[in-house]
Amino acid sequence: MTLAHLSDTHLGFRAYGRTTPGGLNQREADVMATFQSALDAIAERDPDLVIHAGDLFHVVRPGNATIVRAFQALTEFQSKRGGRPFVLIGGNHDTPRSSDSGNILRLFESIPGLRLAPHRAETIDFSELDLEVLAVPSHALLRNQQPEYSPSGTRKHSVLTLHGMARQALPRHAQFDVEQTCHDDWTYVALGDYHSYQPYGRNVCYSGSTDFASTNIWDEARVPKGWVWFDTEVGRLEQVGLATRPVLDLPTIDAQGHDLGQVESQMRSNAQWEDGFPIVRQRIVNFPPGLRGKLDHQLIREIAARALNYQIQAVAPQPVAIGNRDGIVTRTLEQSWSEHIDKATLTKSVSRGALKELGLALLKEVREREAATPSA
Repeated sequence: MTLAHLSDTHLGFRAYGRTTPGGLNQREADVMATFQSALDAIAERDPDLVIHAGDLFHVVRPGNATIVRAFQALTEFQSKRGGRPFVLIGGNHDTPRSSDSGNILRLFESIPGLRLAPHRAETIDFSELDLEVLAVPSHALLRNQQPEYSPSGTRKHSVLTLHGMARQALPRHAQFDVEQTCHDDWTYVALGDYHSYQPYGRNVCYSGSTDFASTNIWDEARVPKGWVWFDTEVGRLEQVGLATRPVLDLPTIDAQGHDLGQVESQMRSNAQWEDGFPIVRQRIVNFPPGLRGKLDHQLIREIAARALNYQIQAVAPQPVAIGNRDGIVTRTLEQSWSEHIDKATLTKSVSRGALKELGLALLKEVREREAATPSA
């Protein structure tokens, strides 16, 4: 048996102010186009089963244009597949908090072969594939309505699909532990909610989102987007990449010891990319807040004109509280180090200037490492 696993398509996601010639938000159009690319690629491989592990839509009530495009895309996709099994579960973004509220996912039940689990955990049987699928949507996890994570044993193939955050992915937001899914007992475990591709062994993984559609896309910028192919005979996960609008997190600029002109020169040097109208972030650390408005506006406009969005993230120097007779004053670590070395008693064999420069260089290295490390 072969299966395709995708998740977190977030149709209807919007960001930035740019629009298409037809008036649609450009990022909304991007996300829909990537979804269509995923469906086309999956249809070419012709799997026996397709799993969408939650968050088809970005919001509970997406716009009419998004609903129509999604319905058309999935109807055409299932027509190409001859109505073969497709399981779609509810995610935290597209599921109403109350099960009494109308759920847009119900609209898709009319598409041949598409089976839904929008609110409650349920087992779906596909006798033609000798397969059972245990579908656990986000609502079931949030309401603590989790079933026993074990297959019935009555079918040759068994698949678990679940939308939620695993402890192994983001511990502080954990809703379950991968180990409690009894993944060795399943043919495959398809996880959704975490936006980066993340495998946990031979047969369990987050497929990741198909495009950049989270509140902090910079955490995902270095991980390719895509979907997952799994062949039970091969028994190996394969991430299939998708082309998206480029997301560029440029090298961090450390403004410590540099004047405004030098910072602008580094900004210009960093802003080198091929065509593609990317989404871009430029971080500048140790940058006094008062200088942000003094950056060359013409330079910023020139760079921004070549990007869908150009974000400057300026980070002020981190002060360190130091006590003295008159109370508390603030100093950066660099200032504190320089003042300490200027007053310190050193042996004749130690160069005061060289020691000061060494300390400043080490502090700069630490800041660069911190700036380059994505937050969780």
